[in-house]
Amino acid sequence: MKKLIAAVAVALALSVGASAQATEFVTNGDFTNLTNGLGQLGFNTTAVGWSSAAPDGSYNFVFDNGNTTVGGQYGGLSLWTQGNGGVNGWNGANGGPGNFVAIDGAFHAGPISQTVGGLTVGQSYHLSFNYAFSQQYAFDGPTTQNLSVSLGGFSATSSDFALGNHGFSGWGTANFDIIATATSEVLSFSSLASPQAPPFALVSDVSLTGGVPEPATWAIMLLGFAGVGVAARLRRNALAV
Repeated sequence: MKKLIAAVAVALALSVGASAQATEFVTNGDFTNLTNGLGQLGFNTTAVGWSSAAPDGSYNFVFDNGNTTVGGQYGGLSLWTQGNGGVNGWNGANGGPGNFVAIDGAFHAGPISQTVGGLTVGQSYHLSFNYAFSQQYAFDGPTTQNLSVSLGGFSATSSDFALGNHGFSGWGTANFDIIATATSEVLSFSSLASPQAPPFALVSDVSLTGGVPEPATWAIMLLGFAGVGVAARLRRNALAV
């Protein structure tokens, strides 16, 4: 009996540690795996796992953390920061590891997306990402923009965010619990904005985890297995007597 209790305790410790490392279903959620370095998605670089398309070529860019100038089809593109006169003191960092993607909501607007596979229908998954709103350097005036996210039948859109001249919203984190309705779902981010230039919605650190029992569930399961073992041992002892 003592050996059984010890075995259950060890199993519980191991299972809790394993469940803390939930499976990650998003590929390249930090946008660091690029085919040709920083730049405009679908024009001079590609983010592995992601697609970026529009009828006239989407105006979506990948920047690295702390550096907000990259090349594109119309030359270099920059965002307002404290380094070039932005009014909010933003240093170009996204508040987390990796890169971030800037999605234009008015000019050549098009979503970024990827197909997420390996899901279990009816299973709960946790979607999280960092987001912000910014403006393109060298353009003046206020803007309004939002950000939409969808995964299969789930969708959510932020409130319209108004930025003043050369403004930046600051970073926030979105968290959603989603029930999978298919084994493969399309994860997509898009933006709507006005006027035509220069609003951008920024996204970083995209993650979709789940598909494993929570620690409490593991504990109940393992204690149930222990109970079955104890009952079987008691039956054997009774038969021996």
